[in-house]
Amino acid sequence: MTILFALTAILLFAFMIQQATGVFSFKELSGVTQEQAKPELSFDNLRGGRYQTETENYLQQHYGFREPLTRLYNQSLWTVFRYSKVVEDQRIAITDDNWIFETPTIEEYYQSRSYHIANDASEVANKFEEEAQRLRQIQAILEPYGTHVFVALLPGKEQVCAEHMPKNTQFFEEKKITAFDFYSKRLKELGVNHINFGEWFIQQKGHTDYPLFPQTGAHWSILAAMHSTDSLIRYMEHLSDSNMINITIGAPFKRTMRPDADVENLMNLIWPLRKAPNYLAEANTDHDTTAWRPRLLTIGDSFYWNIAHFTPVDDIFTKAPYWYYFSSVYFDGPESKVIEKDLLKEVLLSDFVMLSYSTVGLYQMSNTFSSRILHEIYYDEGETGPIDFDSIPNKRSKKFLRYIELKQHNALE
Repeated sequence: MTILFALTAILLFAFMIQQATGVFSFKELSGVTQEQAKPELSFDNLRGGRYQTETENYLQQHYGFREPLTRLYNQSLWTVFRYSKVVEDQRIAITDDNWIFETPTIEEYYQSRSYHIANDASEVANKFEEEAQRLRQIQAILEPYGTHVFVALLPGKEQVCAEHMPKNTQFFEEKKITAFDFYSKRLKELGVNHINFGEWFIQQKGHTDYPLFPQTGAHWSILAAMHSTDSLIRYMEHLSDSNMINITIGAPFKRTMRPDADVENLMNLIWPLRKAPNYLAEANTDHDTTAWRPRLLTIGDSFYWNIAHFTPVDDIFTKAPYWYYFSSVYFDGPESKVIEKDLLKEVLLSDFVMLSYSTVGLYQMSNTFSSRILHEIYYDEGETGPIDFDSIPNKRSKKFLRYIELKQHNALE
């Protein structure tokens, strides 16, 4: 009886001890949650019941052994009932053979995300056309000064793995215009610099010794990103008529890294799902000491992370900041915001500006970068007006002219 009482007491107090001391460390749960602040004890909070409610919410996030118990609970539901909260919330869908797709990807495949812009296809096309024309203007203005702007049209999982798509149960509108189809055609017609990885991936499907997309991940596979980086370097060499440092990719070996199962991780299970193997390889540079190391500015969606983390970007470029969705700044000192940057100066300092978007992300191509940079090129602070290259082809802001003069004298820093 004494032993049973002691074990019961230990069990009861273990959660409190773990919460207070964190003596055991566990792998954090995946996903985004709104952090609950520790409630402040006061008479007003007690009287109104606010303290009790906030305490309950706080404890739900911070009780001892939360991580392993959550995973145990999720695993039991999945094993017995094949149930997952993220599936029920329609954030993801899982097929019978354990292929996972995010809901925006499923929507794009069956319906196209153009309905988030407008119900009328011509209105959507006009929006895309405006963006394409802005990119044409930017390219024409900046290229004479050594800044090459180009678009990387990245594939979507729904394009490359269409045979594994889950059955449609929620998107029933007629599929109309897609951003990828529009930009693939229109950028070529306008002569806008771009590289089409979507077409290339479809051509390569079934001809590679590694998967182009992981079974339970959202983004292209790490090896696919590595080989695409090699193509990007060669494309930049072509645009600038230069010799850059190239990468060498070793033999693939079986290895699952976190991005390969980023969607599966949202399920927070104990054991991974059964799936085909993922692969990794070592990526190195060719150590060409005579090669040019340019400066690259990337603006784009989350597909770029596999390039940033798994290829030797720092060896290839003198500087390679990443403006994630034209909002957060990475790989350029302490994490900051784009709004804090001198946009015009950063662009003019760059040898290449890459707009890197996948099929789903293309609906918000450049995330207002194109309109903002054109406004800074054309107008001084406080001025307003159209950003139409055909109507105001020769107008330039004082700031732009000053920066160009400094750049021509290698004094723009």
